[in-house]
Amino acid sequence: MSQYILDTNIVSNLQVDSENGSKILEKLKSLNAEDEVSVSIIVLYELVYGLNNINDTMQQKAVKEGIEFIKEYLSIIPLDMKEVEIFASLKTKYKQSTGINKNAIKRHNLDLLIASTAIALDAIIVSNDMIFQKLSEIEPMLKYENWLG
Repeated sequence: MSQYILDTNIVSNLQVDSENGSKILEKLKSLNAEDEVSVSIIVLYELVYGLNNINDTMQQKAVKEGIEFIKEYLSIIPLDMKEVEIFASLKTKYKQSTGINKNAIKRHNLDLLIASTAIALDAIIVSNDMIFQKLSEIEPMLKYENWLG
């Protein structure tokens, strides 16, 4: 059994009738029945924030449907105390390995929280965001897959 945590950009691609959405659906269909697919609560935060900033009613409808799909069919992982130390260590390693300054690293805090959750649960983060690939290179405990690459 494997546990997969979908990042926001994977969930967003699922909402679009596109080649990327089809790739993700095919991958989901190919998983074993005992595999678990989930999202971090942070993904819902990002989606609802995005929803509040969309003016196009068709896009709003698609995002609302995506949020409802998540709530109905996927496990939603809350933040937990076991990720606190992992987050601090991962953020420090990322800062040291990239040389990113303290202001620029702030834009990655949500991704670092999602990665910390994946590490704590021994889950595989699924994303098309290159920060997760970089994080998996500096932290071997982070399992990463890009279903679009």
